Amino acid sequence: MFNYAIISFLLSVIFSCGKLQDTGNIEIISYSVDSVVIDSKGHIFDLRYLLHVSDYCQEDGFLYNYSAFDHSIEMIDLGRLELVEKFPLQKEGPDGTGSGVFNLTSKGNGNLFLASEIGAAIFTLEGKLLKKFDWKKISRAAGGITDEEYVLQQVANPYFEYLAFALVIDQLTNRIILKKLNTTDGIISSYEIDPEGNYRKYTLGDLTTSYRWYPKVFIASQQDKIIVSHEFSNDFYVSSPESEDLQQVIYASIHTPSTVTIATEGDFNNSIDDRRKALQSYREQVSFGPFVWDPQNKRYYRLSSSSTFGEEKQERRLLNETINVDVYLSVFDQEFNLISEMSLPELNNQSSAKYFVRDGMLWVFENRDDEMGFVRVIFD
Repeated sequence: MFNYAIISFLLSVIFSCGKLQDTGNIEIISYSVDSVVIDSKGHIFDLRYLLHVSDYCQEDGFLYNYSAFDHSIEMIDLGRLELVEKFPLQKEGPDGTGSGVFNLTSKGNGNLFLASEIGAAIFTLEGKLLKKFDWKKISRAAGGITDEEYVLQQVANPYFEYLAFALVIDQLTNRIILKKLNTTDGIISSYEIDPEGNYRKYTLGDLTTSYRWYPKVFIASQQDKIIVSHEFSNDFYVSSPESEDLQQVIYASIHTPSTVTIATEGDFNNSIDDRRKALQSYREQVSFGPFVWDPQNKRYYRLSSSSTFGEEKQERRLLNETINVDVYLSVFDQEFNLISEMSLPELNNQSSAKYFVRDGMLWVFENRDDEMGFVRVIFD
């Protein structure tokens, strides 16, 4: 137990800090834009969560989307732009997933990593459970989840069949941690992915209660890496499971602030209106998205945005009406050096939607009158 604690501590402090990029070396990348709509074959797609419970598989070219309407997986062929098949899931029994699915990662070979309130497991498309990842069964001595912690998001990586990764919240300290579950030795390793305390800093509400508004934190499985990034700060963290290395990358954004300026402190009992104004102020400054990998052009893409809000309140909406959204694309090479940053006016109001790369193009989800559509950014 003592040896494990030392190893876990060392892993949590091994960083390779990226240097601020020289904007004089930034490239100009030309592009064009088109849009497509998926043929639903009469099926009603579940688009309520902007496709965030979905994953595009580079191996087979299919997009897999979870539908909470009937607890199934929608399989979409992006080459033919049509729904191919639906695969029902079981909620209970030996192959049960629980009542809903929160995270989905394609493992290739027709297998999916699904995370729900009862845990995470690898399933076949036919709904058969192949492998389970049970965080709660790991002992405290082996790095198990404590009573004060809960798993926020989970992903898997196709390169590592025996590993699962999770963002875990420590409710006592309001701190977010990256954890890795290794099923071969039954050990959970912890990594510090928020040394600046941005998660606590940008939380709105009384930190002594559970009634808080949390900032978004993204965990992305891209290539053979796990990338953790924050909504209101552009620094990010890259885990290389094979080498046990954790890299912190810091860069200067060109078109937006690199981090949000605090409008309202989160550690006192402020009103709902205070929180709403603070969140609106943050989104007006900048909101950063997750990373996606382009295997054809060998680079990473990340969207960010700055929003303009009006005075009119929206019915059943948290923030005021959105007047305009300026969307930007940051491009990084394989070593996560910033090589380009540009405005994408064609993606107005698409900043919070799911995006991924297929055939060297950036696909950004767009709800087209309740049909599944995509705006595609084509790099020349």
